[in-house]
Amino acid sequence: MKRILYTLVAIFIGCIISCTPDKDEVLEMGLVDMDHIKDIKLRTSHYQLLANGKAQLEFNPLLTTKDGFTVQDSRVDHSQIEYYTSTGETLPKVFSTSDKSLIGKEINVHAKIKGADLTSNTVTFTISDPSVSDTYTEITIPVIFHLIQSNQDIAGYGGEIPMERIHLLIDKINNTFSGNVSTNAMGVDTKIHFKAAVYDPYGNKLQEPGINRIYVEKVTDAAKDQYKTFIKDQKALWPYDKYLNVWLISDRENEYDKFFYTISRTCIPRYIATEADPAKIPEGLTLSSLPENWTPVPNEVGILYKLQSIQTMVRSFGEKNENELVNGFGYYLGLLPTWGASSSAKPQDYCSDTHKYYGNDNEGYNKNQTAYKLVGDCFFLAENIMDDPVGVHRSVSQQQAQRMRWILNNSPERSAWKSDYAFTGR
Repeated sequence: MKRILYTLVAIFIGCIISCTPDKDEVLEMGLVDMDHIKDIKLRTSHYQLLANGKAQLEFNPLLTTKDGFTVQDSRVDHSQIEYYTSTGETLPKVFSTSDKSLIGKEINVHAKIKGADLTSNTVTFTISDPSVSDTYTEITIPVIFHLIQSNQDIAGYGGEIPMERIHLLIDKINNTFSGNVSTNAMGVDTKIHFKAAVYDPYGNKLQEPGINRIYVEKVTDAAKDQYKTFIKDQKALWPYDKYLNVWLISDRENEYDKFFYTISRTCIPRYIATEADPAKIPEGLTLSSLPENWTPVPNEVGILYKLQSIQTMVRSFGEKNENELVNGFGYYLGLLPTWGASSSAKPQDYCSDTHKYYGNDNEGYNKNQTAYKLVGDCFFLAENIMDDPVGVHRSVSQQQAQRMRWILNNSPERSAWKSDYAFTGR
């Protein structure tokens, strides 16, 4: 019996000794020793920066140890890294400026570890003029959300979508368009504001501002025409020159398993006013004069979106996956995607102040399929409204704002902001 006990004790002690991490392994979980670093690669969050005092550009160093291991950012003591311009000026890790004398100038920066001779590569960014967006006047677009649910959907899945949920959605979109929730290096206040309609087309005050509830036995696109016939039958296409129509359509049974890709992305500008200057039409769009006797259809004058996706959108990378509603607002106002799913679909949004990237770039960060992306020497959080479904969609760039405002001023389909009928009923 004693021999068995001695054996068990010996095994136990051996396990403690063999399973206890040594000193080096414990240190691996803490901050890296800067003396062990052999290489620094410097990256920025953007290659441009607005001189408005709010926009921020971040320096993101990538450290490699003498053993050849890449150091996780959480293990980097950033207080030990300094950033120098080519003229010897020091900059903080997160840089912003309101110095208008810097507009148009290139700034070259490299990184160094304090007390060491190790120097990184040099990165370059340009200071941009924010004055274009400073002169914008406010544009208020009246919006009506048509909530289309079946009786079974309401009874079986937690009831109606509450008014508060829709108003929070409007708030989120407005925060994005106003630049309130982002310090993106090129993010601006578009001065485009969305406001819940107060009156219906007949001059009746809505029971719930901005909401038109439609109850049916079954939501289906029987005509297979992207709900055009269905919406017409429900009298749910309100005058396009008085309302931005947003149809939130319950598709509980996945009649369209790629709803956003198939339907929402088709809600794009198509027409321009006859007095619009064709030479200034935003690139990448095919726009023509409004036809005579034109009868508008939903995907020409509004936004169709899957109701379930405002609460249950799965954030995964892929061209045919669902994207957030604010991304649909971007399409509606003439923006193009900033990303492509593969190298064969390289993006071109015709805005020189946005990041362009695609998914299977072998040089990219995790193939650019996470929220953080790598393009050249730029390592950044995907936060533009036209980024892929994994992005956070909370920023609009200066050139995107210019593009959208041109559409609002020159496209008859996007003229609801010129009328206050939705707010006055007359």
